[in-house]
Amino acid sequence: MAYVIAVLNQKGGAGKTTVATNLATAYARRGRRVLLADSDPQGTARNWRSAGPNSGDHGKAFPDVVGADTAEAVQTVTGPEVAAAFDVVVIDGPPGVSKGGPGEVTVAALKAADLVLIPVRPSGADLWATSDLAELVRARQDATGTPDAAFVVMQADSRTNVAKEIGGALEELGLPALDARCGFRVAYTKALGKGLAVEDVKPGGKAAGEIEAILDEIETRFHA
Repeated sequence: MAYVIAVLNQKGGAGKTTVATNLATAYARRGRRVLLADSDPQGTARNWRSAGPNSGDHGKAFPDVVGADTAEAVQTVTGPEVAAAFDVVVIDGPPGVSKGGPGEVTVAALKAADLVLIPVRPSGADLWATSDLAELVRARQDATGTPDAAFVVMQADSRTNVAKEIGGALEELGLPALDARCGFRVAYTKALGKGLAVEDVKPGGKAAGEIEAILDEIETRFHA
């Protein structure tokens, strides 16, 4: 069965698709069979893949991308018939955790996940908006012992006090944060718009290094 990573945040614009597309591509380029399940009704990950080159022309691997914007679809792509064909399934989750609609999809992704990644920007508004999801994850962990979960700090600038203080604020939400972070870099925006990975936009650049660091930390900390 595939290792399932759900990238979730109830707040739009937190960086879910940035993490999901780049992480899924990084796995694919390490030779893993990867499925990226787009559970956001806006279909940004599907648009990202449609805008990009095919693997044959590009010469580099990309994940397979499918839509999964209902709870039933999430159960299907993470179930044995589909997930057995892949090494990793990455779910790009929808905004919202309330009952009905996107909230049901978020809960389905949470139940299916081996690891939940929660992208969060270093601002008070983003931290407050994330608290409900963090509580939902902790409740699931208390009930079942799974999934693993961690915050991913996005648009981090080490020169600011906000970025330095966010670690303590995240600890109060009861979940750990990855040591690896994503900076505020143009490469992420360019890659998403062109259907590429950050390593395609700027090979060997800081953004590419950040994604590799996230993948390495997942592999050593959660999926050894």
